[in-house]
Amino acid sequence: MIITVQPGNLQKARDGQEFIYGIGRDRTGRILIEYEIGKTRDFKRNILIIQPGTDPLQVNHTCKAIENEIPCWHLGMIAIVIKINPPFDVEINTALESHTVVNDMTMDILGRQGDFQKLEFIEEDIESAESVEFFEAVPLPPWMERFGFPWRLRKRIKEFRDRQEKVLTAEQRARVPGARYIPSGQEVLKAVAALLYDSWEAPLLIGRKGSGKSTLAETLAAILMLPVNKIFGGIDLNLESLLGARTLVPADDVDLVTEMKLRAACTSAAGIDPEPLIQRLRGSQMRVGFEPGILLSAVERGEMLIIDEVNMLVPEVTSLLHGLLDWQKTLSVPGYGHVKAPESFRLVGCMNYGYAGTKPLNEAFQDRFRSVQVPHLPTNALAALITDQTRCNASTGAKLAEVFKKLSDGVANGDISEKVLSVRSFLRIAREDQYGYSNLKGVAMSVLTEGLFDQFERDQVKDVVDACIK
Repeated sequence: MIITVQPGNLQKARDGQEFIYGIGRDRTGRILIEYEIGKTRDFKRNILIIQPGTDPLQVNHTCKAIENEIPCWHLGMIAIVIKINPPFDVEINTALESHTVVNDMTMDILGRQGDFQKLEFIEEDIESAESVEFFEAVPLPPWMERFGFPWRLRKRIKEFRDRQEKVLTAEQRARVPGARYIPSGQEVLKAVAALLYDSWEAPLLIGRKGSGKSTLAETLAAILMLPVNKIFGGIDLNLESLLGARTLVPADDVDLVTEMKLRAACTSAAGIDPEPLIQRLRGSQMRVGFEPGILLSAVERGEMLIIDEVNMLVPEVTSLLHGLLDWQKTLSVPGYGHVKAPESFRLVGCMNYGYAGTKPLNEAFQDRFRSVQVPHLPTNALAALITDQTRCNASTGAKLAEVFKKLSDGVANGDISEKVLSVRSFLRIAREDQYGYSNLKGVAMSVLTEGLFDQFERDQVKDVVDACIK
């Protein structure tokens, strides 16, 4: 059963916070709320369970309002706990079971200790005590809560980030991207888990155009606090651009004999300072050196390499990556040697399927990745993204998200080509609409159809825009 939580439910939840007894997290990362059923002070308690990182949010809950498929004030607490604004959809499962809480979040959210009776709050065993101490003493940044990382994964993330805090330079910190990805399911958890195996594996993010693969890859870098290096697959990407090549570089020193002769000559000519001449000579001396390429640089510095369009790489490049993607984590560079990747180095691949120039991945190559499907954003989430990114009004964001959904349905049916499914195009529409040179429908028609050369396809897109934007 899908129920939409409304702003009024959030307000009632804020008014009824005194009837919330406790908010906690179990070992799997689920959030549990224990509350008084009817705000009657008769101390009849119930629980509500949230699975963060799902869309729509998976919620275990039952009450009289839910039996009548009406959103209740209890669901409004979800917005307070995981910090999302209504309206949003939740998928209700009415089956409840006993649960154990290992982290009391009540103090952080409501400013008081939790009072659990229906939920069992465990502190006595070692694992639970460690988890409670971990959550209270070293929490992750608040923006990570929307991903719903379970305790053991949170611990590994924290340990990795702590190491990065100690070693990153100011220049590297500037290249750590922001976390802009909005999860549709558990794709973030799957990818982060692979990156934090004892012997890590590279996630291969697979999805259609506009699904947010590149944004997800950058969000993974933000979670692990890794500077990003990006390359794009294609026939122009060769070994030299990835690994580097021998070249002439300025010499660090002048040979000793030449320096002594120059100093002697300056000494015999009174009043001449030899140092400026020696410095100029050093700048003019050249030697043969090695200029590392983007792959070699990322490996040596222990950063993240994101490869877009992995299925457009030429075979000589994919074979080069084999050593980095297996347990050895080494890169063989002709004329330079074997480079062992530092512990912090990570690689993430992204690929569309069905594009011109793409090809099926070699089975041995793909087996080195942990494949993760990246779906399109649900309509509500896309509307929120458009609104947040462009600061347009909520009505505009909702209309554009509906256009995207109907176009996506058309692509799935084979009526329209996938080129129309670009989230960037919908952000352009929202931004241009605010300039006022045309109405929203006119801007949408222009942005979505002026790059199409098939008249039938243009007409299909126009019909969708006409249906969604009045």
